[in-house]
Amino acid sequence: MKKKFPIIIVYFIIGVFFAGIISYSAVREAYRNRKIEADISKLNQEKEKLQKENDALAKSIAFFETSQYQEKVAKQKLNLQKADENVVIVKPVPEEEKTEVAPESKEEVKTPAAPNYKKWLNFFFKYN
Repeated sequence: MKKKFPIIIVYFIIGVFFAGIISYSAVREAYRNRKIEADISKLNQEKEKLQKENDALAKSIAFFETSQYQEKVAKQKLNLQKADENVVIVKPVPEEEKTEVAPESKEEVKTPAAPNYKKWLNFFFKYN
């Protein structure tokens, strides 16, 4: 006599199979949702950063359009002046020609010229 599987065991195996498929799909969907939420939060942070940069640029543009800035640029870069202004040019004295007056002796004392390496450092790196 052959024993037949009871029908309940077959239904149980099929039910476990479908429960496995459903739980796998649910876990995969939850992972996908978390990933999408993380992307959304990154994009929101980037959006806020770009808005701050945009506001800063808008303020800069507003400043650049003012007459004060345009006047400043005209004076610095184009060497222009207003009609009622007087311009004074001050030329720096080279280091070799600088002289100091001692307060107690009132004599002129020449400062020694800087060594060559200091001149080169000053030239390239503005090193003192």
